[in-house]
Amino acid sequence: MSTNEHLTWAETFMAALAAAGVRDVVVCPGSRSTPLALAADVTAGLRIHTAVDERAAAFFALGQARVTRLPSAVLCTSGTAGAHFTPAVIEASQSHVPLLLVTADRPWEAVDVAASQTIDQTKLFGAHVRFFVELGLPDLGAPREAPARVALHAAARTLGPDPGPVHVNARFRKPLEPSQPWPDADRSTRLTDVLRRGTTRVFAPRTAAPPEALEALAELASHTERGLIVCGPAPVDRPEAPLREAAVALARATGFPLLAETTSQARFGSAAPDVVACAAFDTLLRDPAFAARHAPDLLIELGAPATSQGYADYLAKHPTAARYVIAPHGWNDPSQDATALVLADPAETARALAARLGPARRSSPSLWAESFRRADALAWSLAEAHASAAHLTEAAVARLVIAGCPADALFSVGNSLPVRDVDLWAPPRPSPLGVLHQRGASGIDGLVASAAGAATVAGRPVVLLLGDTSVLHDLTSLALARRAPVPLVVVVVQNQGGRIFERLPIARAVDVDRFDKYFTMHEPVDLAPAAAAFGVRFARTDTESAFVRAFAEALKTPGATLIEAVVPPDDGRARVTCFRSELAATLAREDLS
Repeated sequence: MSTNEHLTWAETFMAALAAAGVRDVVVCPGSRSTPLALAADVTAGLRIHTAVDERAAAFFALGQARVTRLPSAVLCTSGTAGAHFTPAVIEASQSHVPLLLVTADRPWEAVDVAASQTIDQTKLFGAHVRFFVELGLPDLGAPREAPARVALHAAARTLGPDPGPVHVNARFRKPLEPSQPWPDADRSTRLTDVLRRGTTRVFAPRTAAPPEALEALAELASHTERGLIVCGPAPVDRPEAPLREAAVALARATGFPLLAETTSQARFGSAAPDVVACAAFDTLLRDPAFAARHAPDLLIELGAPATSQGYADYLAKHPTAARYVIAPHGWNDPSQDATALVLADPAETARALAARLGPARRSSPSLWAESFRRADALAWSLAEAHASAAHLTEAAVARLVIAGCPADALFSVGNSLPVRDVDLWAPPRPSPLGVLHQRGASGIDGLVASAAGAATVAGRPVVLLLGDTSVLHDLTSLALARRAPVPLVVVVVQNQGGRIFERLPIARAVDVDRFDKYFTMHEPVDLAPAAAAFGVRFARTDTESAFVRAFAEALKTPGATLIEAVVPPDDGRARVTCFRSELAATLAREDLS
């Protein structure tokens, strides 16, 4: 078989992906993937991105898909290259994000005979993918539509019924390079003919709540006063179904306080005067006395399970409360005691439930809701008082980033401390803010690559907040970040290692030397020359005024800027402890009923 027949096979596959709605392809270097890379390059409708590191490439594609809600394809050569996709595959699976992995492979005869750069790539990602398929070796005897059928099927399976990653394994024999004039003259006519006969349009399913679920929940909500609406991690809003609007409508109809995490898409936006929002709920529910006084009768959860430890403890204290979980995919019940799981789109379900309940039940908040309103206001007042100091603090960085993001920006937040600091210290803002996050598997890897990918398709500024340990996990992805066509601001909180562990019991169980050696693990890397090595603008700040200036300047300039926000390593835990102690004492003195 000539090399050009390999290319014809690959071209048909790539053209069908474009016909199926794939718009972005991330190409990693390699020899075995030559036909796929060249085919992608000449396929109309595909935007091609390149990445040296397969791990970063997969997260880059994942970041794109979080914004577009379409599968980006990422392709690599044979051997261990595809194994580097695994962390992003797991995150895509856990967070139900469409992603298409295309691994080039050696032919069957090279497997299990000690051939170089050959491993078993069959079902390489195990149960973490929704679907695995072999593209098949190029075969003149096969129907010309065969590669198109595989492409269409693979792209469709990334989108539903349960969105997530799909793996296509594509085998090729040498020679891999064009040996005849290419692209050939009849390419366009041939592909048009193949796709006309072989393209199947696929409509992805959307799950609606059954009427009996809405009826049962509406009946319960209409006779309950002590209820809460809790919004956990969710993808960036679809324009046609914004979650915040639906959650606010449901809170208005029920009279229940709205508790929304940073990653829920329901935390930021203009305040509704007739709705009680309690964004400080994690802090408040961590106070045993407050949690005990506020026993709920009904909990309505929208989206993935809330990651708040305060809320988890609250559930354990009040196991008899009715709890309805509304999420489109999966068994979203870590505490394993939900009253009901409603497998449906949270925004559409909340809107339908609000419509079924009718106009607001009250003209003013109930005593239950008013108690949450007053406690929330008290918590944010104290948070503001505790956030600032003569030097820059983790609390101040969280507040300044949220306040300083433009109204049209996307905010990407890292796991570990950054997302907790935003929940703890940054109050809701009147302008909306789309939030990107990796709350599927909640890892700290690939954050820079993912934000860089998002920046290529967002058409608006992207701001990433992460810790110094996280940036070391993904430092080489600054090579991807520097290509950002929009302002991409990477804010690194430099607190000398994994300070999240200071807030866990291990910090009190071992001596300081062991704690630093095995847990915080600070690596003293100078980020200034690291940024320079990748051609990324850099600023180091250690005061609020300097940070505000650097942040504002970075948002004016297309391309990437890395801002190192230097904070004292021992400040965060002490500041949180002091704040929570004063809040508990104040709550004990206040009559919130």
